[in-house]
Amino acid sequence: MDDATDHLDAIRREIDGIDKTLLDLFAERLKLADKLTALKAPTPGMPIRPGREIKLLRQLIAQAPTPLERELVVELWRALIAANLRRQRVIDIVVGGGRTDPTRLFDAARRHFGARTRIQHVGEPQAALLKAAENADRVVAVTPWPAAPGVGSWWPALSESRFHKLHLIGALPVLGSEEDPEAGVFAASPTEEAGEDISLLLIEDPHHRWQRALTEVGLKGKEVARSEPRALLKIEGFLGLDDPRAAALSGHGLERVRVLGSYARI
Repeated sequence: MDDATDHLDAIRREIDGIDKTLLDLFAERLKLADKLTALKAPTPGMPIRPGREIKLLRQLIAQAPTPLERELVVELWRALIAANLRRQRVIDIVVGGGRTDPTRLFDAARRHFGARTRIQHVGEPQAALLKAAENADRVVAVTPWPAAPGVGSWWPALSESRFHKLHLIGALPVLGSEEDPEAGVFAASPTEEAGEDISLLLIEDPHHRWQRALTEVGLKGKEVARSEPRALLKIEGFLGLDDPRAAALSGHGLERVRVLGSYARI
C-alpha cells in the first residue's frame, strides 16, 4: 500500500468520524426540540412557525463558512425543521396546481416540507383550500401564487367565508429573488413577522380608491391583480390579521378588507 492510498484512507476515516459526530448532533438537536415543545404552552392551529424558520435560515446562511452554499444550508435545515414538525404532529400537504404544472408545485412542496411528508395533488387551487379549511388541524394547502400570470383568476375565491380561517403563511421557494414566488402556502395557523415581510390584502374597490386609501392609513403597496370589484394588493411590511391599519381602510372607500397573510423570503 503506497502513501497515496494511506492518505486516502486517512481522509475517509476522518469523514466517517465527522458523519458520526453529525448524527449525534442531529439526535441531540431533536431531543432539545422535544423538550422545548413539552415546555411551551399549547397554541391554536398547527405547530408551524414560518417567521421563526425564516429568521433561523437567514442566521445560518450568514454564519455558514466556505464552502457551504446557501442552497445547501436551506436544504439541510429544511429537512431538520420538517423532522421536528413531524414529531409534534402529522401534517398533510395538498397541492392545487390548476393550470400551473403540478409537478413544479409538488416539487416545491416536497423540498420545503420534507421527503416523508404526505403530499397529494387535488386539482384546482380551490379544492386544495377546501381540504385545508375542512381539516384545519392537519392539512396545509399549496397553490400557485395568487397574482401569477397565466394561472387563472382563482384568487377571488379567497373572499369566500369558507376560506376565512385560512391565511397565507409562506411563499415557495423561500430562497428566491425579488420576483413573485411560485407558490403560496395557506393554513389555519397564525402569521408571524420575520422581517422584510410582504403582506397581501384582498379588498373590494369598485371606485379604484386603493392608492389614496393606503396613503391615508400609512401603508405602501401596489395592486397586483384585479377581478372587479375585487383587487389584490401587495403591501410592504408585515400586517397582522387584525392590524388596525387594514381595518381603517374601510373608512376610506374600500370594502370587505381582508388581510390574507404575509410571507418573507431569504
